[in-house]
Amino acid sequence: MCRIEPSTVTMQKDSSQARHPIRPRMAAALVLLLFLITEQAIEQLARGRAIEHEHVHVLIELSTLRARLEGVINAHLLLVHSLTAVISADPDIDQEEFSRIAKGVVDERHALRNIVGAPGMVVSLVYPLAGNEAVLGLDYQSHPAQSRAAMRAIQSSQSVLAGPIQLVQGGMGVVLRAPVFLPSTGTGGERRPWGIVAAVIELDTLYHEAGLPALLEELRLAIRGTDGTGAQGPVFFGHPSVFAEDAVTLDVEVPAGHWRLAAIPVGGWGASHMFPWLIRLTGLVLGLAAAFLTFQLVRSNQALALSESRYRHLFDFSPAPMLIYERASLRLLAVNEAFSRDYGYSREEALALVLTDLYPPEERGPITDLAADLTGLAHVGEWHHLRKDGTCMTIEARSHGLDYLGRQARVAVITDVTERKRVEDAVHRLNLELEEHVEARTAELAAVNKELETFTYMVSHDLKAPLRGIDGYSRLLLEDHQEQLDAEGRLFLRNVRQGVEQMGELIEDLLAYSRMERRSLQGISLDVGELVTRVLGERQEEISTRGAQVQVDLNGLEARADPDGLAMVLRNLLDNAFKFSRPGEPPVVTIGGETDEDRVRLRIQDQGIGFDMRFRNRIFEIFQRLERAEDYPGTGVGLAIVRKAMSRMGGRIWAESRRGQGTTFFLELPK
Repeated sequence: MCRIEPSTVTMQKDSSQARHPIRPRMAAALVLLLFLITEQAIEQLARGRAIEHEHVHVLIELSTLRARLEGVINAHLLLVHSLTAVISADPDIDQEEFSRIAKGVVDERHALRNIVGAPGMVVSLVYPLAGNEAVLGLDYQSHPAQSRAAMRAIQSSQSVLAGPIQLVQGGMGVVLRAPVFLPSTGTGGERRPWGIVAAVIELDTLYHEAGLPALLEELRLAIRGTDGTGAQGPVFFGHPSVFAEDAVTLDVEVPAGHWRLAAIPVGGWGASHMFPWLIRLTGLVLGLAAAFLTFQLVRSNQALALSESRYRHLFDFSPAPMLIYERASLRLLAVNEAFSRDYGYSREEALALVLTDLYPPEERGPITDLAADLTGLAHVGEWHHLRKDGTCMTIEARSHGLDYLGRQARVAVITDVTERKRVEDAVHRLNLELEEHVEARTAELAAVNKELETFTYMVSHDLKAPLRGIDGYSRLLLEDHQEQLDAEGRLFLRNVRQGVEQMGELIEDLLAYSRMERRSLQGISLDVGELVTRVLGERQEEISTRGAQVQVDLNGLEARADPDGLAMVLRNLLDNAFKFSRPGEPPVVTIGGETDEDRVRLRIQDQGIGFDMRFRNRIFEIFQRLERAEDYPGTGVGLAIVRKAMSRMGGRIWAESRRGQGTTFFLELPK
């Protein structure tokens, strides 16, 4: 172990002190620097271990939750299977017998909300019947939301879990569907499908029985995998961002699929621990104390031995590799244990080296020139060092000048950044690859947009030109040759002209839908009331002709939207309200709205014919109509354009209605 001479490391004779009054301060600063470096290494180690313990704790809690969820679901699946066994033995079971058996399954001991039997895939058995009458007659083969899962249960002969879904009876839940098969009628015959048994588990009750609410005090939870689609499915509990925050994840096995659980601590990893501040405070206090002691001891010859011991201890046992080299010859004068551990040299082998022996040949010249110019505390950036076995590592070095055994020397603290550089290089390569993918995708989109523009041009010119010809010739026939046509011939020509007119309207609507996809929208703050007044002014003649009543109550409501896009939305919805008014009655339309912290909601309410809420999503699909074209003419594109425009403006639209009692459309826009 090297010995630092008291008279040369920190303090000379009284006359030397007079000539060099700054040396005690320099020594104190060096000690403080070493303590801070050590504190940083210890802090990183402690933080890593604390987060590792947090991961283990979260994994244990998540494993318990998974076991409970699987237990609750499987327990209710067994109840459903017991009922399917009874039905297989008695396929002609009636409502009374079904209720008697199901009564022991659907009660306060279980999370089942109701249970239904669907012989022939049509629901005719329900328990409890009260409050669930709406589900009677539901045909699983044709139901838009439930047919796929129901038919999958029959085709696979396995139970299937669907949801969470919005239940027909109201509320949210998951649905266990178990197929029921009847024994074959002959030897070696196949089983005959009777139908399915479906049981609804209330989602809140399922969470409560699994103990999920109690975990929310300490964990942020999220669950994804609607209909058992696992990691590829949408998030139905918690916030999707949980999956992107280094979350602990587990899969919950459910019938015919699985859910993906994810959890992180409520405050994030490491947020609940005080160790960073305690370690930093301790390191700072110790560093300041050591610096103060060094300052005092350097000024006193009686305390030089203690000062040497402290310095030697800090140098030898620092977790970072350290070395001292002579400035003139660059020969190594001392190394610490961390240096020997990381570089593979013993102390004796290290002291036979010069500083440049640690560098690759191409870096020895530059480091020699740099070392000669270093003064004070210096950071020399990134270099490469060679270990004894010849392997190379990337390092950062910080050094400071000192007197060592009567020689002008420098002490260097070395940080191995090889892994960090490897990660940075990998990220750089990934960024380059991503840029290439983005450029390729941009080129593809440009080509697609070009094709779409060509198609739009073809529609607006090539398709409309024949229509203009048909319209013109048919009009000439009616004007110039109608006397030569009988009544039936004139009727046929009028039908041809009506068809041409409808085809023209359809082409215009398709062009409008295409332009809405491609046009750029402005998101500006606008007065919704003023925009509604302008749109109503455009429709004033039609409003008067129809005898319509339009009531507006917006109270200076403002929203962020594209003026032309929102105006088009309002025109389509007004046309829709006028068109689907009750026969023989003037249209009555009410336009209102309200606002919250960050969203504005408009409502356009009419008193027209309304529609069945089972088709509330279908009405916004292109070419989808709920009424016959003979009764209510149109192209089926208007509401599709409305939904596209709302989506492009960062908003959304939905509708609420009852057959024969009018419809209310809701528009939600950013504030």
